[in-house]
Amino acid sequence: MAFRFCAPRLSKWVPLALLLSSNLGFAAEWIVKFKESQYNKSVPTFKHMSGVSVLSTHDTGHLALIKVESTASKQADQLVKALQTRSDIEYIVANIKMYAFEDLAGDPQRSKQWSLLKVQAESAWQIQRGGRKTVVAVIDTGVDYTHEDLKNRIWANEKEIADNGIDDDHNGFIDDIRGWDFFKKNNNPMDETSAKNPGHGTHCAGIIGAQGDNDVGISGIAPNVSIMPIRFLGADGSGDLYTAALAIDYATTNGADVISASWGAAVPRAQVKPILEAIERAGQKNIIFVAAAANDGQSNDTREVYPANAGFKNVISVAASNNEDQKPTWSNYGTATVDLASPGADIFSTLPGNKYGNLSGTSMATPLVAGMVALLKSQANDQRASLQAEDYKAILQASGDNVNIETACKCRVNIFHAVQQVVNHTLTVVPNAATLAPKATLTFRAIGGKAPYSFTSSHEEIASINPTTGVLEAKQEGEVTLTVTDAEGTHMNSRAIHVGQKTEAPAGKCPLEDPAMCALMCTIQPQLPWCQSGG
Repeated sequence: MAFRFCAPRLSKWVPLALLLSSNLGFAAEWIVKFKESQYNKSVPTFKHMSGVSVLSTHDTGHLALIKVESTASKQADQLVKALQTRSDIEYIVANIKMYAFEDLAGDPQRSKQWSLLKVQAESAWQIQRGGRKTVVAVIDTGVDYTHEDLKNRIWANEKEIADNGIDDDHNGFIDDIRGWDFFKKNNNPMDETSAKNPGHGTHCAGIIGAQGDNDVGISGIAPNVSIMPIRFLGADGSGDLYTAALAIDYATTNGADVISASWGAAVPRAQVKPILEAIERAGQKNIIFVAAAANDGQSNDTREVYPANAGFKNVISVAASNNEDQKPTWSNYGTATVDLASPGADIFSTLPGNKYGNLSGTSMATPLVAGMVALLKSQANDQRASLQAEDYKAILQASGDNVNIETACKCRVNIFHAVQQVVNHTLTVVPNAATLAPKATLTFRAIGGKAPYSFTSSHEEIASINPTTGVLEAKQEGEVTLTVTDAEGTHMNSRAIHVGQKTEAPAGKCPLEDPAMCALMCTIQPQLPWCQSGG
């Protein structure tokens, strides 16, 4: 199955839907997730199985990438069905192909970085400019690590000796001195441009960490942090689900603090389990995963878009705003699924070959937030403050400027206010915004101020909260604000807490536009709702 990525937009905003393609037959490659206790025993048996070739294995995720050799879709279908019945297998999903689509030419002469002014970056830099030990992984089309504004900010794997042909640090990758290319399977994650890729990864990297005060080009939002280039999309904009999962795990195991993911797809959650599991592994190491909400102008509350809709505590889902703090028509949104807004229209940044230019999209809004998280992490490290992944999301929401863009906080990020919150140990409700169904419960806590804390709800009839434990019980549809009070009597409110059923895709209707692809998925996963209803 082929589907499209969250691609950037240039000077003209042309909606790029995230849809499954109809030009691909039965998938030849599949990702098999083995049960952890069976992985080491099962993989060798697959290597000798008739009709199946094992192309690659991924020990961290207990995954195997296999190829079904049969040219007849019916025979391949039967084989996959048989594999799904094995007791040692947790799930099988198609190795979906991913694409970044062609964009229109931009204006390379525009040099004003309005986004930095909007989020008060220069004021924040008086406090914090980021530290070299704070690492942001850019998982994308690669990064031009020789660019004049990026070369001094590229992450270096100090445990690896360059060009000796040995895996010195025993991480499974030889000579990975500056990241890895999972598309070409080598140690050169250079951004390769084409008609479909103007330099997407390089542009994102510049938004995050282009070097400041060096008399050339621009400045990233976190000009002193390190950029870890990880490539899994090729010059034609294509990659796949399997290598995306491997790329996330590489960032996790090699010291990334933040992952910037300006890509995604509108597919059912079950189809992207390898990525979701990799994000959860990142969360276990307190790594924040910043994801683009997508660029087709739809609500993610009524449409599944991943990884943005992952819903994990360590995931920040980002919508785009323009220079008037409005939502561009192409940006996705959603009260329940999109956390906040960030400047993403006409963003000036680095492009391969020491060039610069404007791109637009949630793809651009996302690295700006990733860079902000890196600044906050650097500040927390300087203060030796212990903050969890979800705390950074709460701080960005609580400190954001109010805007009329439909996100969880109805806010646009302001890095100066956010850094001040960390510096001042400001009392903050965590999570700071949320949506939950009636009768559901959610535990809130507080950071900053002075413990112990007590909680109250603005409307107990809608949602009541235990003042001591912070456990909130939703009762009926509506909206409440929570107030936390610390030991010194300081009060602080949350953003809106919404009580109401999250709107799902219409029951019985396939969310994909191609009926053939829906029918194919029903063959593989007949339990899907539209399969049961014949939709």
